Amino acid sequence: MKAEISRIRNYTPKVAVFGDTGVGKSSLCNALFGKEIAEISDVEACTRKPQEILLSGEGSGITLIDVPGVGEDPSRHSEYRELYKSLLPELDLVIWAIKADDRKYATALDVYEEILKPKLKSCPVIFVITQADKIEPHRKWNEAENRPGDEQIANLSIKINDVSSRFDVSTNKIVAVSASDSWNLVELVNKVVEVLPNEKKYAFAREAKEENVSEEAAKAAEKGIFDAIKERAGEAWDYIKYEVADFVVDKVKEYAPVIAKKAIGFLKSLWRF
Repeated sequence: MKAEISRIRNYTPKVAVFGDTGVGKSSLCNALFGKEIAEISDVEACTRKPQEILLSGEGSGITLIDVPGVGEDPSRHSEYRELYKSLLPELDLVIWAIKADDRKYATALDVYEEILKPKLKSCPVIFVITQADKIEPHRKWNEAENRPGDEQIANLSIKINDVSSRFDVSTNKIVAVSASDSWNLVELVNKVVEVLPNEKKYAFAREAKEENVSEEAAKAAEKGIFDAIKERAGEAWDYIKYEVADFVVDKVKEYAPVIAKKAIGFLKSLWRF
């Protein structure tokens, strides 16, 4: 079981970021993980082929795949669909970015329905409404509290419900963010940790930028390991739990200082009950 815990803690998740050109995929990744990890351009599409980036952080890192937007080049739509399909079996998560003020869904819906929706059990999808600061009325951003103004909040709610209806997905799996203002990134990490399988929650939380990881996410990530190990142990759990607990508590600071800092008390009570 010690080897299994080490495997989970050192797991390198693979996350693809889908979405049309100009939605701010690269900016989102940079804000979420706290490093300049991808090309950014406001003028032209930078990501014309898959970019696989191994981001080294607290543990074994996280592999991000930034892919061409499905609506970027109509003449290559079939090619991009096949690309998405080929990538899916090796992915742990898809973050699907949709710009807050964009109303074009046709190509995205086509790919989601045909390729992603049938595989949600093995590869969950979180929809992210990007550039929330630009939604109308864009001059109404609440600068004092660094959040959307009341009218923007109302329009973001309408946007989330629209995406939910069109893609037939729960609003619980849609998060609006502003990467440029670092707004609502904590909620995004919370949602990702929530939808990932137990043994993969930890690796994502481990690599997210420290201020984006809430105590709630840190606890959920740690409980994910606990539940995964307990399930694997089955009837043997009562015989090994104390030995496993000592190992876990001793090693957590080495594997993930951010999570240890935010959930060490919870960690001890969880494993040593």
